[in-house]
Formats: sequence, structure tokens, C-alpha cells
Amino acid sequence: MAIFKLEQDGKPISEGQLVEATRSRLELEAHLEAWLERSPWAIAEEALVVVGRQTTARSDAAVSYPDLLGLDAEGRLVIVEFKKGRTPREVVAQILEYAAWANGLPEDELHEIAESYLGQQGAGQSLAEVFCETFEVDELPAWNRSLRLFIAAEEIHAAVARVCRFLRSEHGLDVHCVEFRVHETEGGEILVNSDRVVGQEEVVSRRSATSTAGSRWSSDKPVKQVVWEAAQRIAEKSPVFAPRDVCAEVLREFPDFNKSTVGCRIISDCVNHRSRHHYPGGEDRYWWVEKGRYELYDPKTHPQTPQGGAKE
Repeated sequence: MAIFKLEQDGKPISEGQLVEATRSRLELEAHLEAWLERSPWAIAEEALVVVGRQTTARSDAAVSYPDLLGLDAEGRLVIVEFKKGRTPREVVAQILEYAAWANGLPEDELHEIAESYLGQQGAGQSLAEVFCETFEVDELPAWNRSLRLFIAAEEIHAAVARVCRFLRSEHGLDVHCVEFRVHETEGGEILVNSDRVVGQEEVVSRRSATSTAGSRWSSDKPVKQVVWEAAQRIAEKSPVFAPRDVCAEVLREFPDFNKSTVGCRIISDCVNHRSRHHYPGGEDRYWWVEKGRYELYDPKTHPQTPQGGAKE
């Protein structure tokens, strides 16, 4: 799919013209893994805490190195494997080998991997501190051994996509395939587009057609709208509120709602939260007061603070 940039040359938007961005020089592809390490939401379309890159994974006598390891808001381990160009069929076996390794990984070893990585990044924070800050929770959840697997490449081979869909629909494995392509405009701007080839389908357990691993929201009302309406009701009673208050309000109407997403939705729409950059596409709805405390955003009374400007 072609990528276009709108050129206006000082004219109104309606008078602009679309100029196609060309596929980038090959050397730019070498940076993709590093870009996604710093912007993991571009892979999972939600915030992740990266806990490892090129981590040593030992299985029997073999040693392999998953490209990225991360944790999502529910504490599930996320494994990402990058491939330049077109994915070889062997990538499925490779990602499954990583999954088998991760399934048997002791929790204390995961913490060692994470602390080592965060130390190398100069974060100056523990895994628990980074996790709680990113997802606006009070403590690191118990490690959820459910895995999420991502294969990222410039082109996903049709056979790879077919096998991964089979693993999702018949074996309940939460595996995704995402294509990333880098483009460059005549002015030197770098554009990256993504296409989720596998991952929109439900992850259905083989044991029961009615059970899912990470079931999707089925209501016609968007998740963030559910959270927003609940927050507005809470704010009528108490102007300053906590995510847990909003969560309790949501669960009254939707008992099966995934409560771990409430804090994420609030952060994504919070004008001045310093973790907002992990959640692209947010709306200006909330104002960060202090850790774990928010109020509804009012542009007339709240200062104009750059995105992610809150300080603790």
C-alpha cells in the first residue's frame, strides 16, 4: 500500500496535493528494531513495558535470543521477533521455541532479566516502579504465564500467516503478525506504516468454543467511552478520583469488563501524564493531580502543559 504526504505549499488543506513517499533506503530498516524498542505501543497497539532485548534463552543445549521481551498491563509476557524483508517459514518454529522457553522461565529469573535491562537503559527504577508508573497501578501483578507472541517484518509470508491464524483459532495461542514498512519523503522525513496481518481474529480455546484467551470487547460502545462516562459520573460526586473508583463504577454496569484497561484508558486521555506518550491517539479528558489521583480536564482552569508533562 502506498504512503502519501499531503503537501500544501501554504495553501488551504482543500487545495493540497498528495505526494507519494518512496520506500526507504535499505539501511533505514536496520533501525526499525531500535525504534520499536522505544515505541512498543506501535507493535501491540497498547502500552508495553520492555524488559529485555536480545535476551539469552537457553533450551536444552541450544541458545537463542528473542529480539524483545515485554510485559503488558495484565502482566503477560510479550515476545517479539523481527525479520528483515520477507519472513522465512522457520520463524514460526522460532517463535514457538521462545514461547516454550518463556513458559518454563522462573519468575525470579524474569525479574533478573528485567532489572539487568532497565539498569543498562539507565532507568534508575526497578521493574515494579516502571510498571506501576506506566500502567498507573499500586503494585506489580503476579506474573501471568499467558504469552503474547509477535512476528514483525517488512513482509509476512502467506504460509506464516496461515499457520499463525491456525494457532490462534485452533490452539488458543495469542500470536500476531505485523508488517512494518519504512518510507522516506523527498524532504527526508521518515514515515513508518504498519499492517496487522494476523491478530484481529479471536483467540479461541481448543477445549471450548465459548472460551477465549484475552477476549475482545463485544459492546458497540468503545472501551474508552465506557471509561469516560463512568469517570463523569464519579466526578459529579467527587471531583478528584482514582482509577479504582472508575473501575468500580464500570463493573456495576459491565461485570465482565477487563478492569486492567481502565487505568490505561485514563492515562491515554490524560493531558499532563508523563506516560501518555505510551498511548497514541488519546483525547484531552483528564488532568493528573498526583499519583493515582485525577480530575476531569478543563482547558479554562488547567494550565497548558505539554503532553506527558506531569512530574512526581
